[in-house]
Amino acid sequence: MTEYPFPVDAANSDQVRDWDGADGAHWAEHHTDYERLLGVFDDALLLAGRVRAGERCLDIGCGTGATTRALAARAVQGSVLGLDVSGPMLEIARASTNREDLSNVEFVQADAQVYPFTAGSFDVVVSRMGCMFFGDPEAAFTNIGRALRRGGRLALTVWQEPSANGWITAIDDAIEVVTGDAALEVAAEDPSAYSPGPFSLVDPTFCTSLLQRAGFVDVTLESLEIPLAFGTVDEAQTFVETWIDGDLDEHGRAQAKDSLQRLLVDNDSSDGVRLPSATWLITAHR
Repeated sequence: MTEYPFPVDAANSDQVRDWDGADGAHWAEHHTDYERLLGVFDDALLLAGRVRAGERCLDIGCGTGATTRALAARAVQGSVLGLDVSGPMLEIARASTNREDLSNVEFVQADAQVYPFTAGSFDVVVSRMGCMFFGDPEAAFTNIGRALRRGGRLALTVWQEPSANGWITAIDDAIEVVTGDAALEVAAEDPSAYSPGPFSLVDPTFCTSLLQRAGFVDVTLESLEIPLAFGTVDEAQTFVETWIDGDLDEHGRAQAKDSLQRLLVDNDSSDGVRLPSATWLITAHR
């Protein structure tokens, strides 16, 4: 097994390899696009977490740090810790935070499933699409829960099932992507089954039971249908072309690009390209 400079649960080794490697490098290179795409969820997360000025906040799977910085702006007299396994993404997070001169933020490269949190050291934990990749989610949420003080709040966003997310189905259809994503395939066949990946937490009953077993109470799920922001047609085209299968021949790539452009033009608006999404906003207390 690959050795990392931080403790990694064996169940998470494949995810750490990907996010600390090629996948993380891709997200870091295109961080502006991904932050615009997913930034539409930050207001809902901060509102659900009821983040206040002097609180201690934890951002799980913080990536390039956009949500972490949003937390820091809200918890101005408090502190924010951003945790992620991806070195490339954390480099961007630290650089962006330094540019904004935020003094109440720290980033740590770590596996949240086994990170030695100080018990009761946070008032609120949030995660924007960062908690769907644990090899053992019950162990991970139990560990995260220990980090919360009694009565502390949890607020997460996770994807609903693929068929409810028009953004991915439309793009896949446009560029004829075969994802090969085991979690997507499992979600389509049996929403209650678990396999780490973006669609691992699509089932509300499973999510509720999982968090209750991990020591959380007052678990609620609210359906959010917030269109994702892809920017202008040109920005979206350049960005989403990076998702096209690299094994396609020249003719196949040209067809995929043309099909993609038609999709983006058809979904352009005064606010740029918007494509529909469906997520769960999950809240709970320790």
